[in-house]
Amino acid sequence: MFKSVELLKSLSHFKYHRQFDLNSVWPSGRRSAVLVLLFIGSRGELRVLLTKRSRSLRNFSGHVSFPGGKADNDNETFEEVARREAEEEIGLPRDPLVLSEKFEMAIENISLEFPCYISRTLLSVKPLICFLHNHVGETSSDSIYESPLDISKFFGKLNPGETSSIFSIPLNDLIADTFPKALGYTPEYINHKEYVGNWGGIKWDIRHLYYPVNNQNEAIWLNEVESLSSDEEYADMGKVRDVWGLTAKILTDISKVANGLNVMSPPSKSSQLHFNHEKLLHALFYYGKQLQPTGRSEWEKQLINNNNNIRYEDKIPAFYMDYLQHSGKF
Repeated sequence: MFKSVELLKSLSHFKYHRQFDLNSVWPSGRRSAVLVLLFIGSRGELRVLLTKRSRSLRNFSGHVSFPGGKADNDNETFEEVARREAEEEIGLPRDPLVLSEKFEMAIENISLEFPCYISRTLLSVKPLICFLHNHVGETSSDSIYESPLDISKFFGKLNPGETSSIFSIPLNDLIADTFPKALGYTPEYINHKEYVGNWGGIKWDIRHLYYPVNNQNEAIWLNEVESLSSDEEYADMGKVRDVWGLTAKILTDISKVANGLNVMSPPSKSSQLHFNHEKLLHALFYYGKQLQPTGRSEWEKQLINNNNNIRYEDKIPAFYMDYLQHSGKF
């Protein structure tokens, strides 16, 4: 099993070869970005910061997600969107001087290379992968990629209108089922399930990972953030947080890349990534004339509302639908 520093290096070296112009897969008016914030946990493990969305939000209320949201305008880069939204939702300062001088921390871009993903509300979501560590001045050392994040004064301040709680999970949990049993890796989730759904005539890979609200492996500084959340409760699991949907897809891909599963030769089912979202985004924009900045079309509204009579093939040519169906996972 790779050390955290090796996982981070693999992510930083990753290059994505985009087939289409960015404007056709991250189109005007549908641009969104999320911040995938990594840090070192108390056992030296690489963890990712997650939030639970406020119940008062119109879309995805109560869902586990990354800090993030829509672009304010076409001039914002996806990096600017992700950092602005993280400041608004959880109080993470965009200004590096504030983060350093007030909180004695620094944030580093690890990868700007990951592709766009399509959300259930037909937004294009671009991940920004960053690493949060203790500030070490002008010197650089691998120790910052191995030492647990030590926070005496946390920046965290939840925006009750958007975020109800904040927590973390190990990045490697997303691919725990691919590790040989001899490694003895024990994930922090207490249950999980996987199945294949259907949305618009395309089969979608769906995973749920259930984490206990009272997680003994959680970072102490995260436990000190007051939760405004009402968490799901199940008779067989107690109170849990459900990591699923697009959040789980993005994290699974990041974990696979970090562990080198994306470069397996020949490729196996366990190494497949959800990078076909860009092909679907391009097809909707280029062939289907959807994802327009003027607003959602009637077809899009019905697709979002799970109308079983609405299918992607209504807007995408048959030859391209066949290509999509056989090109990998969604």
